Amino acid sequence: MPRPSPVADAVRSMFESRTRHSWSLQELHESACQQLGNADYSSVFRAVTAMEREGLLARIEVGDGKSRYELMDSHHEHVRCDSCGRVAEVPGCSLADAEATVRSATGFVVTSHQLIFSGLCPECASA
Repeated sequence: MPRPSPVADAVRSMFESRTRHSWSLQELHESACQQLGNADYSSVFRAVTAMEREGLLARIEVGDGKSRYELMDSHHEHVRCDSCGRVAEVPGCSLADAEATVRSATGFVVTSHQLIFSGLCPECASA
């Protein structure tokens, strides 16, 4: 049985609080440091890696060079603001019908996909 870890507990509670849709490792590290006074970056990384391995988290790439992590729940797409970098969830799956097309055209059994929309968030669009 793994020994108790205040950092792992803090990381888990950040995801469970659902105050954010997704977190980068840097954002998790900064938040853990604020909560605990100090947190080793590698401990945050290990906590996230363990949660991902357990199937609790999904890693998403939105084209900004940072891996983000979110709770594994219903599949959905994402949209990223080209100006401020904000990332939001697009409810539902935009590609459900496309998987059948890909399967019939290639013979591949599609096991997952990611689609990232980009544009301007409401705040950047109105500025």
